[in-house]
Amino acid sequence: MTAASHSESEYRAYIESEWRLFADDPIRHQPGILGQALVVRRALDVGCGGGQEMIPFALRGAACVGIDISPESGRYGRELFQRHHPTLRVAFVTGSAESLPFGDRAFDLVVCRVAIPYTNNRLALREMARVVRPGGVLILKLHHARYYVRKLVDGIRSRSPLFAIHAARVLASGAIFQALGRQPRGGLLLKECYLTESVLRREVRGSGLSIEGELPDSNPLTPSYQLRKTG
Repeated sequence: MTAASHSESEYRAYIESEWRLFADDPIRHQPGILGQALVVRRALDVGCGGGQEMIPFALRGAACVGIDISPESGRYGRELFQRHHPTLRVAFVTGSAESLPFGDRAFDLVVCRVAIPYTNNRLALREMARVVRPGGVLILKLHHARYYVRKLVDGIRSRSPLFAIHAARVLASGAIFQALGRQPRGGLLLKECYLTESVLRREVRGSGLSIEGELPDSNPLTPSYQLRKTG
């Protein structure tokens, strides 16, 4: 087996394992939107992987689109939906969170469960704000600093220096972003960084998005927030 095929098989296994985790958790099958009712006719999943986050909305009749920077995500996602939910209206496209190939106000709902730590946060948040309609909702899961502190400690305990060094670099990148409002682009530091609620509020200022609250699946390491487009 070549390195490329080995990597592809690992990614397929990851996509399918994430799909199974979703399928085995009935709580995640609920739309989970806070406050006032939201009619979801069109939904977008940013950093979709296999697209399992679209299932609750597609089952309720929404037309859903998943976008991921990895072309393999769409291929595996289409296979999984064809196998498990062949009648649902779900499509996949390849693209980045920083440059979404959709018109303004195109979606009632945008979901971003795993992608934001690996993006240019400011650009990605502005793009997601752009494509959600007024009154619409963005569901966003972050990696908090505590997530990477846990990874750092785990790397030290397991004597995995690369694991620990990666976590330390992300913590340094996040600290710079928090203090200076400038996300590192690479080099000794990484574009990957953590977000806190205060930084999130800063980054969505002027976008029309406002934080309404934390979602039921929120936890201290990977908090989930609902934001609503108010203007």
